[in-house]
Amino acid sequence: MVIVWGEVLWDRLPDGDQLGGAPSNVAWHLAGLGGAVQLVTATGADADGDRARARLADRGVELALAQVDPDHATGEVTVALVDGEPRYRLVPDRAWEHIAMTDAIAAALPGARAIVYGTLAQRTPAGKAALDAALAAASPRVLRVCDPNLRGSATSADDDRALAAALAAADVVKLNHREVDQVAARLGHADPVAWLLGRGARLVAVTRGADGSTWHAPGLTLEVAAVAARPGGDNVGCGDAYLAGLVHGLLQGWPWPRVGRLASAL
Repeated sequence: MVIVWGEVLWDRLPDGDQLGGAPSNVAWHLAGLGGAVQLVTATGADADGDRARARLADRGVELALAQVDPDHATGEVTVALVDGEPRYRLVPDRAWEHIAMTDAIAAALPGARAIVYGTLAQRTPAGKAALDAALAAASPRVLRVCDPNLRGSATSADDDRALAAALAAADVVKLNHREVDQVAARLGHADPVAWLLGRGARLVAVTRGADGSTWHAPGLTLEVAAVAARPGGDNVGCGDAYLAGLVHGLLQGWPWPRVGRLASAL
């Protein structure tokens, strides 16, 4: 079983609503690959929450650990495409910012083989404390996977400390090439990949869209070729699909080139 922790929300795209949130997307693709995946999230007690939970359940995502918040609405974000790249505006103080560490989560953690998390759900002190508690309660053998999903908005010193802690706790980190530069600027590390490997990361995957990706591990660098997409789509959520393939393949124990091919294909 994989536990995925973080936001579920509705992307209000120009051509209609799409279920989103990076952790929700990762859980969606992991379920599509046939894995057992529990999504730790929170939705409001509203129609948007009902709709999100129904879509995820139909996909096969397990929601026993998901929470319904009677005091906060389900998350939403407006999305505009600028030069083919998504630009997001989060609607603040939604249910996913109030995920709690519960007894049910604590009971499930010993059975998890991996826990996948980002940094958005840690933007509040309570959200950070809940994930910190989950990571502390997880088995030492669980694979900790961090995809920070950084945005270009202004950050505080607390945000930077939360980012540093999330990255340092991970065994596997996925960053896109822009995020490498952001981590360098925010945390003051000239070479974020070297810093992560020095902190104990087993794998740092740096993606570059159509230019493929590079995997860095102690004593190893692996180039992973991109896979051309069919015409007519967009790239919203592509990194989340990639991460799902990466996690699935690693847990299967496949050779890394095979894992990389799956991640790129997704």
